[in-house]
Amino acid sequence: MELVQRSAFTHARLMRESTDRIEGALRSRDPQEHLVAQRILATPGAWSAWELEHSGLMRQVADFVALRNQAAALRHASLRLIHGKALFEYLKKHNLRGRARARILAHFHRTLVYEHAVVAEHTTYVRKAGSYLCASHLGTDLVRDPAFLDPMQQYESLYTEYFELYCSTLMPHEEPSESEPALLPLLKHQLTEWRWVILNPKQSTSHVRRESELRRPLGDTQKLRLLKF
Repeated sequence: MELVQRSAFTHARLMRESTDRIEGALRSRDPQEHLVAQRILATPGAWSAWELEHSGLMRQVADFVALRNQAAALRHASLRLIHGKALFEYLKKHNLRGRARARILAHFHRTLVYEHAVVAEHTTYVRKAGSYLCASHLGTDLVRDPAFLDPMQQYESLYTEYFELYCSTLMPHEEPSESEPALLPLLKHQLTEWRWVILNPKQSTSHVRRESELRRPLGDTQKLRLLKF
């Protein structure tokens, strides 16, 4: 999982690749990608706001003079972006409305009234999701960092599971299972392990290989959830 050593990328190159990725997403057959790009490109103000925020993110990457350090910065940024877009994805997936939605938003936006929290969360999601598209593209296709393939996908999937379970303990719509709260520490532990895998690719090769073997479907067996540690 070692990077082939090449020259580091400039801020201008990272931004050019990113803006091309957003414009490409507008033509994507993936409806989620298309919608995110459409929102970012909807108005000059929306585009400028995203570009300014993303430029700051890319500046943190470009400031490193070694490619391996740029790759690490992209991994750190991608993990933060996964976290930043999780709440809106949860609200959309479960189609929360009324009191249920207000309760969740009040928990994560304690200082905002409901209407402002809705706008803030949607705005945050569009920007984070757009930047995550770009970071994934940069990590996979430009830097060619293996951590952006299976490990990052596994982390995102596991974080989604953790976040959904956490929200269910905040707002049980029916009698909660006794096992659900008990799973949170286990999921958090798994997230910590996958974060270590992503941020320490040289030392984690054997771990990723073992996980790939565990997830390989055998005969008539079904795909297992990620609760394997």
